[in-house]
Amino acid sequence: MEVAYEDHHLRKLCTDEREMRKKRSDLAPKIKLRIKALETADTVGELETHDPLGYWHPLTVDLNGLWSGRLSRNHRILIRPEGGGEAVDAVAVTVVEVGKDYH
Repeated sequence: MEVAYEDHHLRKLCTDEREMRKKRSDLAPKIKLRIKALETADTVGELETHDPLGYWHPLTVDLNGLWSGRLSRNHRILIRPEGGGEAVDAVAVTVVEVGKDYH
């Protein structure tokens, strides 16, 4: 899939290993796995079986339209499928946030 980032800082956190270890050393290995899974999957619907960490799911209510992947017990990566049609068929995503649990 094509992966874009909401802003420059998020792109750096997710793609620059040095920045990843500096800012989020506790999550760095899982961030790398999640981003690699996003890059190598063909569609959002494929993430469930393609990602070694598994369990990507769509969000509702205030975060409707976003999908979440767990990084740790309290941290998630949020993505927004891009393009029209069904989200599971999207071939491009934007990483919106890497942060605390939204619950």
